[in-house]
Amino acid sequence: MEKSKLDKRQDRRMAILKPLVHIWMKFDMKSTYHFHGGFDPKRKEPYVLLGNHTFMFDVVHVPLPIKKQPFIIASHNLFVKQPTKFLLSKIAHAIPKTKSASDIRSARELIGAVRRGYPICIFPEGNTTFNGETTYIEESTMKLIKKLKIDVVTVHFKGGYLSKPRWATGKRKNRRIDLTYDIAIPKDKVKDLSLQEISTIINDRLYHNDYEYQRQVMIPHPGKELAEGLENILYVCPECQSFSAIETKGNEIWCNHCHTKGHVNKYGFIEGFTFDNTVEWDHWQRQFDQDLRRQVITSPCTMQLVDDDTFEYEQLGEGTITYKDHQFILEGDYNEIIDCNDIKTPIITLRRDFNFNVGTKHYLIKTHKYVSSFLRAVQEKY
Repeated sequence: MEKSKLDKRQDRRMAILKPLVHIWMKFDMKSTYHFHGGFDPKRKEPYVLLGNHTFMFDVVHVPLPIKKQPFIIASHNLFVKQPTKFLLSKIAHAIPKTKSASDIRSARELIGAVRRGYPICIFPEGNTTFNGETTYIEESTMKLIKKLKIDVVTVHFKGGYLSKPRWATGKRKNRRIDLTYDIAIPKDKVKDLSLQEISTIINDRLYHNDYEYQRQVMIPHPGKELAEGLENILYVCPECQSFSAIETKGNEIWCNHCHTKGHVNKYGFIEGFTFDNTVEWDHWQRQFDQDLRRQVITSPCTMQLVDDDTFEYEQLGEGTITYKDHQFILEGDYNEIIDCNDIKTPIITLRRDFNFNVGTKHYLIKTHKYVSSFLRAVQEKY
């Protein structure tokens, strides 16, 4: 199958812009690339490239050393606002996919890209890690691999989370990442493997805990606001088991109920609390998710509606979002009460954008805090 006119235009534009992207990424952080198992970044034949999803710009860093730019699956929410809308739709080979939902159209576009000779790049977790650990990997990726019957290449991405934690509002210095590419499943073996066997291989290759990696390398990431934003993912205090009591400012973190105080050090570890990292803290707090659903959670927010067909958005205004009695209450410039049973495909995008669908409406609620609490009040997946 021949390339489309859009393919050729995007190839030309990317060839012009790629040197500038290299310069941009060098300023963003220092990156080290390794190629194992016979993988050649200059190869021409198509393959499936899978990576663990560590932070927003991994979608830029992962394909950067590859000569033939892959088609990348990207959240359809990234097509809503500029400049990412222009970059993804006019320059990069990007295919929009609805988060946390099966998307037949996206799969067809990926298959079409392979038939036109392109590699494809997928981050099969479906969502960037919030706590620093690779978790749920979408099963639909394994089915696609079986259908395509081409080489499966994995890229193990290390250091990205602690260089740019998803929840963080403050910047870190000395940002460094390490990427290792390897042929995980040669195409001649794909047909002989079951979906479960493919899943086991992919999960093993992509699993990463950035805190375990940091304990080995101890790369300092100094900053003045290292703790700010932690209240978006840490919703139960491990000292007193209070909900929505964690507060942060600068490098400091504390519980406003039991008054335990601590701070985040330059290596990204938490001092002063039972847990020194967000992976273990998050695993521990998940046992209280049923209790979380009996709490009242509230945050100031900005409210928007998104058109999933045109990727345009409508501003609804400022206000508050409150979770109470298995309902979300939107108050302010826009008012509505939404029963959680009516919500479909809840997900967090970017740092604290809470997205969900109700009937034909797609709500994008940009919260100020407690975004993980809102998400886990209505789902158990992420």
